[in-house]
Parts: sequence; C-alpha cells; structure tokens
Amino acid sequence: MRIQTPAGKFIIREAIEKDLPSLVHVHVTSWNATYANYHPKPSVELRTRQWQEAFAINRDNWFCYVAEKEGGSIAGFATGNDFNDPSLPYKGQLNKIHFLKTYHRLGLGKKLVGIVAERFLRNGIRTMILFADPENPNIVFYEKLGGEKIYDDAGKFQGAFGWIDIEPLVELCKR
Repeated sequence: MRIQTPAGKFIIREAIEKDLPSLVHVHVTSWNATYANYHPKPSVELRTRQWQEAFAINRDNWFCYVAEKEGGSIAGFATGNDFNDPSLPYKGQLNKIHFLKTYHRLGLGKKLVGIVAERFLRNGIRTMILFADPENPNIVFYEKLGGEKIYDDAGKFQGAFGWIDIEPLVELCKR
C-alpha cells in the first residue's frame, strides 16, 4: 500500500529480517521517547535479541508490517499475533505499534492498525485486543479507533483495549 503524507511518500509492507536494525532503532527510540521517565530503559542489545527471536521463531502467527519512507528508512511498525486467553473474547492481538515522533499524526499509525486488522480478517479472526501502558500519552489514539477500554475485576483500567468486531475498524482505517 502506498500513502502520500505531508512528510513524503510511504509504502506499507510486510517486514523482512533485513529490516531488523531499523526495527530495533525505531523500537528503542520510540519507546524511550514515549516513556522518558521510566528506568531502566530497554537497550539496543535487548531489542535486537527480541527482534531476532521474533523473526526466528515466528510463533502464534506473528507478523510485522512497516511504514517505509520513500528512500528506504522505516518510520514505524506494527506487529500482530494470535491471542489465546480463554477468559477474554479476543483472538487477535495488536502486539506492538511504534513510530518515530517525526511521523506521528500523519495517518500512518491508523493505516498500520487497519492492515493488521485486515490480516486478522483474512485469517478468520474477527476480534482484536491490545495492551498499552495506561500512562502512555498516545492511548487516546486507540479510543479514536473505536477501541473499548477493558477493565479488570476491580474496575480499574490497566491499559487494554478491545474490538469485538474489527470489520468497522478496517473500514475506519481506510478513510
């Protein structure tokens, strides 16, 4: 999928192992910017090991899409996988979504969420959940995409959002 934004042209495509250094860079940079007050911060070495494992094992129908700027640099990514918790009615998980700050509010995140949801639909999965830190300043993004807050047994919001039907999400993300 090709997208034109005020920051330039982008292509959304499935990630390949060759993207690993860029994925690590975006993951570390984005996480550290979002959670500036959290310590210790994940290192490049830790994220490299995690990404290598993700590509090597490819468990639970794991997949990753990137938003790549014309010229080859990766602006952001989203990962998804099956979700298997019998206590919750969700079958797909938007596991991670990260963008370099320069590329926030361009519509790229919305497009990536839509691509992840479309992938789930193709795989026969109609529901999706994500877990975010409730202190993440960007979680309003999930509410704007129709995610419903999920509360724990004590009635406290711990950062989870769910979509009981992702077809409307796919349509919303195409706009």
